[in-house]
Amino acid sequence: MELAAAIPLLVAVTLAMVGLLGLARDQVLAQGAAREGARQAAIGGDRASAVVAARAALPAGRSARVVVADAGAGRVGVRVELPVRLPFGVPLVTVRATAVAALEPGPPPPPAPGS
Repeated sequence: MELAAAIPLLVAVTLAMVGLLGLARDQVLAQGAAREGARQAAIGGDRASAVVAARAALPAGRSARVVVADAGAGRVGVRVELPVRLPFGVPLVTVRATAVAALEPGPPPPPAPGS
């Protein structure tokens, strides 16, 4: 009899653990996407290419908000916000991750004509 009463609790705990694992996976995805976006912006890409790089690091079809901003002298930051659905009717949770990278120096300017 006790086992019959414990089974629903065990199922609920298992589903909660699966939900938390999904949340942790999405946190890792958001961090990786922010890192890729910051890397693209740091190597001389514009903000649009940084957003594209961050979105490309996420699974196809996942909606995310990507913001690229200056992060101080010679640095650029990318913030990724990824909405996550959890089981049991929990309201939508947003996972946030930020990555900052130092701007890489570009190639030297070409020599002036005639020099």
